[in-house]
This record gives sequence, structure tokens and C-alpha cells, in this order.
Amino acid sequence: MIILLPNTSVQTITIMPRTELVGSPSVSVSIRRDGDGLSEDIVPTSISSNGDFTNLDISSTILSEGSTYFMEITVSGALAYRDKIYSTTQTDYTVKHKISQNIYQTYSSLDDNTYII
Repeated sequence: MIILLPNTSVQTITIMPRTELVGSPSVSVSIRRDGDGLSEDIVPTSISSNGDFTNLDISSTILSEGSTYFMEITVSGALAYRDKIYSTTQTDYTVKHKISQNIYQTYSSLDDNTYII
């Protein structure tokens, strides 16, 4: 999983693609937000080699705090890499993230025949 900041500035992602991206004529990064399907196609501003890895500089306008995204990188329409993105401003990775954030309520007076709709 790739962790990115929820802003529109250029950010570098480091990946190990299936095919060579450096020097490829048409590299495209597709990002789709989980849940509502908001998507964006990005052309990397820079692609460079980093040993066995490849660095891509991308800038997205749809990244928002606490959201997850599905990412595909293609070269001339052929799949080169696929991954998930998590967008957060959290920098202390020893603190575990809670998805529910105390949104859900528990009811203690329910029995087996009670339904909440």
C-alpha cells in the first residue's frame, strides 16, 4: 500500500513495475476512490530509475484525508502495476488508525427479536 498526503502537490511514489517505465512513450496512472468511484487519470511529471525500483512523480486533485484508492499504472494500455493508496496526514505510523472513529453506537437493551433499520 502506498501512503500519500491529501493535497495537490507533486508526490513521488516508488514501485517495482512489471515492465520498464523509463523511456516509455505513454505511461498513465489511474486512481479510483473506494466507495464512490471518483476517478482521475494522471500523466506522471517525471519517471526515473532507482536501482530495481522506479520513481514516479504524480499530482492528484482527488486525494482526501482518510480515503483509500485503487491505482493502476499502464504503458500504452497494458497493465504495468496495480496497488492501493491510503491518503493521510498522519506521520506517526506507530499509532494505529481506527476506521470507525466512534461513529457506531451499541445498544444494550436489545434482544434477539429486535431489529434496527
